[in-house]
Amino acid sequence: MVKLIRVPFFCIVLVVLTYASFGWYIAQSASIWTVWLAEQGEVWGWVVEEDTIFLLLHIFAGTLVLLITASLIAPVALITVVFGSSFKSDSKAIIAVLLWSFVVVVMLRWIAFSAHLFLLFAAAILAKLELQKLGYSQWKVISILIVICLGGFVLGLLGSYNFDIRNLIFNS
Repeated sequence: MVKLIRVPFFCIVLVVLTYASFGWYIAQSASIWTVWLAEQGEVWGWVVEEDTIFLLLHIFAGTLVLLITASLIAPVALITVVFGSSFKSDSKAIIAVLLWSFVVVVMLRWIAFSAHLFLLFAAAILAKLELQKLGYSQWKVISILIVICLGGFVLGLLGSYNFDIRNLIFNS
């Protein structure tokens, strides 16, 4: 008998839709952020063209997608590095508590951005667990997730820009 390859289509579709909606969100808000960052740059004396800022925002968002996916390679090691060395002495513990308190306040202040990040993490973790359950190796899982997450993100970006171009063409 031929062994059928099982692919968790529901999880993959969910991840693609999640990252596509993130790409759409970035595409829709990139022009607003570009103008704001250009104005702030002029205040600080930085002369950066808006096209460069626009491109850097997209590169930053793509890098964020890669970081989220790459952080799933060894989550226990990552948690050990982030939290493990913080509590070896009293002074380090106080600094760590103050730093993490600040991080929590920033996350609560920008709850919308934090919710987007948690949603991206949750979708990637769900897909990772499903792929591991099917017996894929760690490197195959991460490779598949990188392709799916970046593909969904780019799909959302292109879908948003394509939709905007159609509206400009048909409304003119």
